[in-house]
Amino acid sequence: MPNVKLILEYDGSRFHGWQWQPGLRTIQGELERVLRTVLRADSIAVKASGRTDAGVHARAQVVNFFVEELPDLHRLTHSVSSLLKGEVSVLSADIVPDTFDARRSAVAKQYSYSILARKAPAVLQKGRVWHISAPLSIEAMEAEAALLIGEHDFSSFRDAACANRSPVKTIFKSAFSRKGDLLIYSIAGSGFLKQMVRNIVGTLVAFGRGGAQHSSILDIMRLKDRRVAGVTAPAHGLCLDWVCYSKEELSKRIE
Repeated sequence: MPNVKLILEYDGSRFHGWQWQPGLRTIQGELERVLRTVLRADSIAVKASGRTDAGVHARAQVVNFFVEELPDLHRLTHSVSSLLKGEVSVLSADIVPDTFDARRSAVAKQYSYSILARKAPAVLQKGRVWHISAPLSIEAMEAEAALLIGEHDFSSFRDAACANRSPVKTIFKSAFSRKGDLLIYSIAGSGFLKQMVRNIVGTLVAFGRGGAQHSSILDIMRLKDRRVAGVTAPAHGLCLDWVCYSKEELSKRIE
């Protein structure tokens, strides 16, 4: 059975997250529905590199699934994108080895979070940024973000409903960039806990406002207690940037 890999771009604002849920419109549910139609299959089971929460976007989500017969990849790409009407686009489609698993084969992934740091509310970027009108110390946020690089226990940034076996993750990149009033936080790691990035962003913003409960984000991590970290940043500012499947690719991504 051919193993098909897709790279997807999607707007998460109109979905209740990635994972299929009865009675709710999810990305997985809509994608599998459309794939069954396009491929004339009774059943399609799609695996993703990770489950994005409700409202979270993706520039390059990676998924894979098995089919009975070799599909026309060009037709598949065009048809799925057309049927999902601008909410989900298939950027590429490839046949990959049977051993490829979008989640288990991943070496690292990167998320970015967008903050609009100005008094005036967002208009053109509404639904894509967290608007913060209060002054922020970017220097303080950058200094704390850099401390996250390396292997750490991220229990303090873990959602109570997280089912991940281990809270220990390795972070390869944690940094801010700025374009005018737009502040973009990028974090690449071996994996992420449920709501981990959004909880980190909320904590970094607390440091930027001068209202963090502790003197360093390292102290927050050592306590392993979600209650001592910052608020959970809104989902709509978060986007999955990329997923990579080799150490060589990772090295190039984080240079």
